[in-house]
Amino acid sequence: MVDRICVVLEALSIAVCLHRLYGKKFRFDIATASLMTIEMIMMQAIDYFGWPKELSMLFYLVVAGYCVVEFGFDIKRIIVNNVLYLIIIGILQIVVMMVFYTLEIQPIIIGLQSMISNIVILLIVIFVKPRLRIKYLVALLNDKEKILFVSLIICIIITAFWLINFKEINYLNQYDLYQYSLFAMCIIMIGILIIKMGRYKIKSKEIEAELKMHNLYADSFDNLIDNIRAKQHEFDNHINTIYSQHYVYKTYDDLVEAQKEYCQLVTIDNRFNKLLVSGNPVIIGFLYGKFVEIDKYGIDISYKISIQELKTEIPTYKLVEILGNLINNALEALVNSKRYNRMYVFIEESNKNFTIEVRNENDYINYEDIDSFFSKGYSKKGENRGLGLFHVKNICNDYKLSLVCKNQEINTINWICFIVTNKKVV
Repeated sequence: MVDRICVVLEALSIAVCLHRLYGKKFRFDIATASLMTIEMIMMQAIDYFGWPKELSMLFYLVVAGYCVVEFGFDIKRIIVNNVLYLIIIGILQIVVMMVFYTLEIQPIIIGLQSMISNIVILLIVIFVKPRLRIKYLVALLNDKEKILFVSLIICIIITAFWLINFKEINYLNQYDLYQYSLFAMCIIMIGILIIKMGRYKIKSKEIEAELKMHNLYADSFDNLIDNIRAKQHEFDNHINTIYSQHYVYKTYDDLVEAQKEYCQLVTIDNRFNKLLVSGNPVIIGFLYGKFVEIDKYGIDISYKISIQELKTEIPTYKLVEILGNLINNALEALVNSKRYNRMYVFIEESNKNFTIEVRNENDYINYEDIDSFFSKGYSKKGENRGLGLFHVKNICNDYKLSLVCKNQEINTINWICFIVTNKKVV
């Protein structure tokens, strides 16, 4: 009789606890009565009819079904709140039993310990738990990193407890299939959680790197905007100058030539302003800074940037690393050259695909030599060099990008082209 009362009290505590977690007022209805009845039937079948103890695991599915009936289907809330009720009820059971053990309760009461424990737990859930700020615990479980860490600690504690008991008792026949299954599940979960935490750490580092990259090149993007705004004040002066040139030049041909030269100067002075029409401030801020740097070397750089947000599975900071290494490689080749002076940068975005191309004028290079470009340490520019293209190759391998290097003749001039894309190249 006492066992049946304990089962009823435990099921009632679970129902009340779930209502508190969902922020609903508890009511005793058909669903709650059904929950209590099902648990009683399952426990009776295990205790009196010798059914396997593993059957008790099905009760967790019954509780999940109870949540669906009472509170609606929300898989995330069902998982979180079921984990919470298991933690809360489990901790309360441990605390109450430790109190009995500490107070050394007399044997006459020990037979009623289970029932008294369940009564105390039910009273705590009803009267004490509403005063606690459970929302902080819910927020904890919604934090992926923290829930992974807490789950790992719980699995380690359970595994350590099992191993300690096994060594102290050393009676193999005292452990049934249920206990061995629990131990095996904990070992598997520890492995899975460690892998998950490793991946989460990597993802966190990528997010941190993205934020640093954004902060780093946001200033360059702001400088570009300020530069354009400042030059807007000069726009009227340029218009008036062009308009007034017909007072100076006597012939039509001289006027056209003068206006052409003046417009070319204005265009050159504002040649990087077109970057602003493209999206992704990080990429644009980075390119603006690099183009200004390249311009100081007197290199003729042209570009075509056709991107919006550049939303891809590859982190933005990795794309910046690819661009930076390819542009630096082209810049060094041109700086060391006495014949060539031109560079071209092309970025295009289409749906989820993108193409990055950086090319510079260069003598024709045998494809056997091109293969060695991506080897670690290979460089003709001095010692401790040759890591840029090797790094680009590693990034492309990590994110399954296509990397192509080729000679391309344009207007009888040979260009060395580096093309990176996430599309399949035919």
